[in-house]
Amino acid sequence: MNPSERLAAVEDELRAIHEAAGDEPLTDEQQAQWDELRSERGRLQETIRRQEERREEVRSLAERPGRTEAGDGARGAPQVMTKVDPFAVLEDRSLHGGDLQRALTDANLKALEERDLGGADNERHVETLLRRHGGDTRWASNLLARSRPEYEAGFSKMMTGRQEYLTYEERAAMAVGTATAGGLLVPTHLDPTLILTNAGTSNVIRGIARVVTLTVGNVWHGVTTAGVTASWDGELVEVSDDTPALAAATVSTVQAQSLVQASIAAFEDIAGLSSDVLMLFADARDRLEGAAHATGSGSGQPKGIFTAVNASASLQVTSTTAATIGLVDLHSLYRTLPVRWRGRGTWLTNPLYSLAIKALGTAVSASFSTDITQAMAGSLLGRPLVESDDAPTTQTTTALDNEIIFGDFSGYTIVDMPGGFSVEFIPHMFNTANNLPDGRRAWFAYWRNGADATNLASFRMLVDKTSA
Repeated sequence: MNPSERLAAVEDELRAIHEAAGDEPLTDEQQAQWDELRSERGRLQETIRRQEERREEVRSLAERPGRTEAGDGARGAPQVMTKVDPFAVLEDRSLHGGDLQRALTDANLKALEERDLGGADNERHVETLLRRHGGDTRWASNLLARSRPEYEAGFSKMMTGRQEYLTYEERAAMAVGTATAGGLLVPTHLDPTLILTNAGTSNVIRGIARVVTLTVGNVWHGVTTAGVTASWDGELVEVSDDTPALAAATVSTVQAQSLVQASIAAFEDIAGLSSDVLMLFADARDRLEGAAHATGSGSGQPKGIFTAVNASASLQVTSTTAATIGLVDLHSLYRTLPVRWRGRGTWLTNPLYSLAIKALGTAVSASFSTDITQAMAGSLLGRPLVESDDAPTTQTTTALDNEIIFGDFSGYTIVDMPGGFSVEFIPHMFNTANNLPDGRRAWFAYWRNGADATNLASFRMLVDKTSA
């Protein structure tokens, strides 16, 4: 066995010891074996380095046109390029605490450098997540292990029913990505719960809401307060106790799931089917969450912003005329929102109502001209206007139907669990007629997400007046 082959075998043995121990300390026997293998690995790496250095020197000599040498005939030392292995940190048992946290964060970023994450926004988002949750070393280690080329190759085989073709390295790599429910966590650079959905999608509320991330547990906990009240006091007058009341804000995550089927014939004919299915799942997730963030009930699904604000009559502004939006209604909605949030407010509505506002013409402003050749303006009364096809459209004139929300959307919190998107491969589906296979295979995906209004006071909603 040459040094390179032995080095690969040694690294496999180190990885196997690490995975067998998990987060527990190594036993005395494991530690002795670990130390011996690390020493052997160092000797092999040095041997390989010297061999490569010699080959590089011979190669440079062969490329020279003659024996002409610079200076007094001395040869320059060959340059040796050393590539840093970002995955080495997974096998380094000497790192702890802050050193391990920094090493995992840097290694994850290094492992994703050459991956296509869908643009600079996504790259910045992933880096932010890695630095924010770097203290959760188990989570960071899992992401790094799922960035291995062996994991990606193994995942593709598992998701296309070719698990018998897994190499030893791929089997070892796949062990780190097994979800508790039996599915396989998606390779890091393809995980739609980790990669930010860009601004070009229909899930527009995500782009204006407060988005937080959670790697441990299923409930996000926050704190709200009405703030501190100050007072003018005379000289030597005892100051009042202005300590504000604190209230807990929680958002629970709930499970979402999706199933994609394909016939065995299509399965065998389409190349790259597993990556295509992941793209479909990402799109399905985006559309599901987009609708929930607007009008979700909050029962077994995220609570939508319209649902949350509609539950409080004190946050509603009723239109002057049924089935009609007038300038006075927009002014009333704008004025009713307290000044604390008005300057950070955003208008959210369905295109049905934004077009109705456009029809008001110069009564609102020249930017909302009735010229239908012109695009919708991006702001209303100096604040951004966002359209969502998921927002309500009903105008019954018999109920206070939701029309427009104006508010500071940092008071609406979306909770993501990055890195938690799992997929299970179902090799055969069974027909319900006689419970026999019918030539279909499937992929089952599941993930967690939550959303709710954590500061209702920062919103106001225009509702349609009833004609009754």
